[in-house]
Amino acid sequence: MFDGFLKTITSAAFLATVGKGAATAGFIIALSEIAKRSTWLAAALVALPLATILTVALIAMDSQKGGASVANAFAFKTFLLFWPGLLFFIGLIGLQKLGLDFWPAFIVSVLACFFSTWGFTVLLTSQGWIGKD
Repeated sequence: MFDGFLKTITSAAFLATVGKGAATAGFIIALSEIAKRSTWLAAALVALPLATILTVALIAMDSQKGGASVANAFAFKTFLLFWPGLLFFIGLIGLQKLGLDFWPAFIVSVLACFFSTWGFTVLLTSQGWIGKD
């Protein structure tokens, strides 16, 4: 009964996925602790596109998932969708400068980021820049 379950949780793919999740959680916890001491250093570490870099590398190394061509396509789409994401930071800072408290400014900025990314995706798809995959 437990043979299939044990085989799954001890497989290399499952352990790699758990390892990636643990590394991501550890990175986020470390960043939050660093931010308590130095917001500048934490911001600099967050600004590095580490998740994108690692994802592109892992896709490129996995020939079953398409290898370098899929990694290039992912990197290109990430680059295109980076721009509407900036709306979050512009909104968060700008709305607070206009007198809005942090949490309302945060919520409005998250929603603006979400809808601008969605709208940008619809636009890029309709113009053929990205596929419907």
